[in-house]
Amino acid sequence: MKKNILKDFFTLLSFLKKKDKVRIYLSVFLMTIASMLEVISIGSLIPFVNVIFSPEKLMDIKFLNNFFDTKIFDKDNFKLLFTILFIFLVAISNLFKVFVLKRIIKLSKTIPIDISAQIYKKLIETDYNTFKKKNSAEFVSLVTDKMDSISGVFFNFLNGCTSLIMIIGILVLLLIVDTKISLLIILLVTIIYFLIGFFVKKKLKINSKILSKSSFARIKHVKETYGTIKQLILFNAGNIFFEIFKKQDKDYRIAQYKSQFIMTSPRFFVETVGIISLSLIIYFLSTNLDYEPITIISLVAILAFSAQRALPQINSIYISFTSLLNYSEFIKEINLILNEIEIKKDFQYKQEINDKDFEFKSLIKLKNISFKYDRNNSEIIKSLDFEIKKGTSVAIIGKTGSGKTTLLDVIMGLLIPIQGKLEVDDHKINHENMKNWQNKISHVPQETFLFDNTIKNNIIFNFENDKIDLSKVIEAAKLAEVHDFIETLPNKYETIVGEDGVFLSGGQKQRIGIARALFKNREILTLDESTSALDTLTEKKILNNLNKKNITIIQITHRINEVENYDNVIRL
Repeated sequence: MKKNILKDFFTLLSFLKKKDKVRIYLSVFLMTIASMLEVISIGSLIPFVNVIFSPEKLMDIKFLNNFFDTKIFDKDNFKLLFTILFIFLVAISNLFKVFVLKRIIKLSKTIPIDISAQIYKKLIETDYNTFKKKNSAEFVSLVTDKMDSISGVFFNFLNGCTSLIMIIGILVLLLIVDTKISLLIILLVTIIYFLIGFFVKKKLKINSKILSKSSFARIKHVKETYGTIKQLILFNAGNIFFEIFKKQDKDYRIAQYKSQFIMTSPRFFVETVGIISLSLIIYFLSTNLDYEPITIISLVAILAFSAQRALPQINSIYISFTSLLNYSEFIKEINLILNEIEIKKDFQYKQEINDKDFEFKSLIKLKNISFKYDRNNSEIIKSLDFEIKKGTSVAIIGKTGSGKTTLLDVIMGLLIPIQGKLEVDDHKINHENMKNWQNKISHVPQETFLFDNTIKNNIIFNFENDKIDLSKVIEAAKLAEVHDFIETLPNKYETIVGEDGVFLSGGQKQRIGIARALFKNREILTLDESTSALDTLTEKKILNNLNKKNITIIQITHRINEVENYDNVIRL
């Protein structure tokens, strides 16, 4: 179990950039220095106590006489000097620890940035077929909620490393001071650690799965609520959705509470055992005649100081380990996503576009095309042959579930057929030229998604480009028969449409979606029932505008009685 957790975590680390890895190594180095300073400050208790209670012994040391004039530095001065030195050492140690802690916190919060970016990159670069199998809530949860958890994992891991280094240093110091007592302490700490680990490991593993599942369920339900808000209101189903959310949120909060309790509660057990052990050791030393009073005082002081420093560090190590256990499912999910990125190197986004090497001159051919989504499913498209001439309009019609959208996806190169081939002017479309082919296509989905931004930015599909020629935007809007409507708005093309175009009608959204596709000025336009909210007259006007531009149109349509407006028809 431990090996698997550490393996998963270090796999996660392998996806970091070189500079982030260097930052981690440097932090570990600084942790080591901080721990050494801590150990030195603890070890300085022995000479400090000796100076306080027996300064004359130190004054007789020739080594010290070479640095201090004993006539000036009498007993009291020696006490004051060593007190100042001890305070200075402790202060320096703590200040350096604060510096390291700040670095660890910053590092733990910034390192996941790159991992989040890689996961988001996976979202936008994954092949379309794989993307369709994923739930949107799953990606949202990974990039947001779960990455916040990973930030905590990084912090606890780095903090745990600091604590481990410090514990090792304290134990070495104690071994030097008194071997027998130190061995007893090491044995006791080891037993406590493994006993706690044994009892909580299984509980945390189970709870980790519950936490991951409940986190995803909450996000999914909220997204579903937003997507069905109209039906929710009209069907008076708000209370049902509310109760579902309450239960899911309760499951998530309970899982969080259990994790936090399991991770923090052993601290009190460890501290109790530590205090009892220290008390028994003090009693043993006080009754043992082999130890001088000054030696006993020194040992008690260093043991007490060590315990005060070590107990929180032991708890920190425990929290670090349990944190990895608690978020093991999250780490596995993230590793899976990142591994897919590394393995696939998705051809669609990696190849360079060179239009001169690939031109659409006259003909698109679908030769014996067959497709199915899963081995167990029947073929959605079976042995389809069809030709589409450049500059013509083609309607795809058929019953619900007949494969209209799937066929369109195959033509656009988003889905690879299990049989047959797609050819453009005798060029077979494959991995090498796929992006070149897709660069010639604009697409309008059935449901146009509009961003909470201006109409202009929604058309250009770029929110950071201020150099766009507005005349080109207007031209696209005129072709889509939406320019006149935009001109009636107070802010015209600078009008904010609201989230998903909430302030617009379905027909207005569809026309803006068509304008977005036309703005790209590409040779082929595909439409997936993208005019369903338009009246027949407006749809006909748009088709006439496109025909004048000599654009190849491939459209899924529900208006079978209007197919005479198209040059060809594909019936499924």
